[in-house]
This record gives sequence, structure tokens and C-alpha cells, in this order.
Amino acid sequence: MILIVYYSGEGHTEKVATALGKKVGGRLATIEPVTEAGTFRKAMTAMFGMRAAIRPMKTDLSDVDFLVVATPVWSRKVPPYVNEYLAGVTNAAGKPFSVLAEMGGSGAENAIEIVRNSLEAKGMRFVSSAVTVESEVDAGRFGPAIEEFARTITAVAAPAV
Repeated sequence: MILIVYYSGEGHTEKVATALGKKVGGRLATIEPVTEAGTFRKAMTAMFGMRAAIRPMKTDLSDVDFLVVATPVWSRKVPPYVNEYLAGVTNAAGKPFSVLAEMGGSGAENAIEIVRNSLEAKGMRFVSSAVTVESEVDAGRFGPAIEEFARTITAVAAPAV
């Protein structure tokens, strides 16, 4: 099973995660905050690598064959809700994962590195990453990036039937 977990504050990350899910036959799971913070607090908690409470969701990867983490980029980092999800991941050793970063302008490389370091510390194996830009998502021009990203995933994990 390919599991695609994502947090989407404004809908851009949800749009690309959904498109990816259709390409790879993955199951989508939304990272939902218990409460949403204001813009300033969001930026500050991301900047300092903090965590914030999320609603219960699948973090035990026992029955997952491949994990994809799709995240927006905030202040060149990942949102505190994504940090909380990553901290809760269990039974992941040896499993492959990929990262999809959706950004407004810059910082994707740093955000990908944060996710990668967190999951590699749990024994997971990095496969690939992709970046989409908000303006391309708004214009519907993110298809080629998702196509290529999907190929890197399906080369490792057979699509769900």
C-alpha cells in the first residue's frame, strides 16, 4: 500500500497530493491540526521547527509499503503539524519514502531535507522528491512534475489495485 500523507493550509498541497494519488494508486490521509494558528504564529512555529497538535491519524506504518509526505513550505521549513506527524511515525524501518514540497517561492530543498532527516532517523529509505510551485498549481501546470515524481515511486512500489 502506498500512503500519501499531506497537510494543506490553502488547498495547493491537497491538489497535488490528490493528483499523485491517482497516478500511483495511493491512499490519501490528511494531517489535520487540532486548531489552526494565525499567520504569524504559523511562520514562527515553522521557523523554529516546533510541533503542534494534530487529530489522530495513521502513524503506524506496519501495513504500508511506501510513504509519501506532501507538505507546504513555510519559512523554508515544514509546518508544525507535519513535524508532529513525523514525530509519531512508527514501524517504519526499512520502508521507502518520498517527499513532495509545495511552495510559494523558495525553501523547498530545506523542507525536503527536514522530512528526509526525520524519516531516515527512523530507519526509512529515501527514494525521491519533487517540488511544485503555488502559481503552477493555480494555473494547472503541475502535471509534468507529478508524472515524473509518480514514476520514481512506482519504480519502487507496485501501484495499489
